[in-house]
Amino acid sequence: MVNGFAKLGCFDRATECFRKMREEGDVEISSFTVTGILSVCTARADFGRGAAVHGLLVKSGFDKEASVCNALIDLYGKCLKVDDATRVFEALPESDEDLFSWNSMLSALQYSADHVGTMSLFARMRRAALWPDAVTVAAVLPACAKTAALQVGRKVHGYIVTSGLAYDGALDVFACNALADMYAKSGGLDEARRVFDWTRQRDVASWNIMIDGYASHGRGQEALKLFHQMIEEGLVPDEVTLLGALSACSHSGLVEEGKDFLKRMKEEFGVEPQLEHYACVTDMLGRAGRLDEARKVVEEAGDVGAGAWRTYLAACQMHGDKERAQEAARMLMMAEESGSGGWVLLANTYGWEGNFEELEEVRGEMKRRGVQKAAPGCSWVELV
Repeated sequence: MVNGFAKLGCFDRATECFRKMREEGDVEISSFTVTGILSVCTARADFGRGAAVHGLLVKSGFDKEASVCNALIDLYGKCLKVDDATRVFEALPESDEDLFSWNSMLSALQYSADHVGTMSLFARMRRAALWPDAVTVAAVLPACAKTAALQVGRKVHGYIVTSGLAYDGALDVFACNALADMYAKSGGLDEARRVFDWTRQRDVASWNIMIDGYASHGRGQEALKLFHQMIEEGLVPDEVTLLGALSACSHSGLVEEGKDFLKRMKEEFGVEPQLEHYACVTDMLGRAGRLDEARKVVEEAGDVGAGAWRTYLAACQMHGDKERAQEAARMLMMAEESGSGGWVLLANTYGWEGNFEELEEVRGEMKRRGVQKAAPGCSWVELV
């Protein structure tokens, strides 16, 4: 009953059954019982109840069984408790480690965005002479994409081919999309297109990956050609698809096409533009020097696209329009009262024009309000 309700998604009834079973006292739990209730905790990301079940496992002596440990790793991974998941995984005897254990740990690391840890564990898995399956691939490839680890991604692709996953239907659309996304984000756009063409059952995400890939590489015409092909095949674009199309227009200077896409979003596709869409069109118009039109787009966005003032400000700075830049910085500062972005950009604008008195005044106000600059970003470089 516990497992049946869990599989049907009736989590409250599964939990109630487990509670009654424990209250009766004369019915002993088994590893099957435990994996059932842990699946409920995992589906709900219920760390508190899951940790309590873990305590029960230790008392009952089930904490060393592989199936139970795999369920615990899944639970802790879903709850972003990667250290707890690692402790359970490392406590498993090597003789009990199976592909499910490794996949559970890889997925836990991926949930927590520990991309380097994901690839490191995958290397350990290969040294342990375990052959990856579609689940492994779907966990490792996003880590390769996030870190632009093209060489590791190519090795994973090699495992897919040599293991037969590419030909026996075991590789689902999610894994195919992960492979194409890895190539697109790592600079292997032609390889991404080959994977896309090879994928049997393409979904909207498949098209989004390729459209965004072409847009990011400045191949706007190819991105728009793919967009129109997607429409012809009867698929309905979502907000991600349209953002990719707008980005393609922005990076390739296709201003009129981009303005048309923004208009068609609501009228034709029923998608409400968000900050990213308004910012993309603002960037496109700003790059073309059409600052008046860019400002109108930001004003049209209202509260939804308040952050588009940042893009408008960058365009004003690029074209040397100091007055517009200062105005945009003030508007951004009001839109992001709790953040540092507006304050920092306003200070930079004063410094850019040599107005150091105003610059010091802004910095002093930032100190009084306790505004902190955001931590700097970083870039990944792969050494082969």
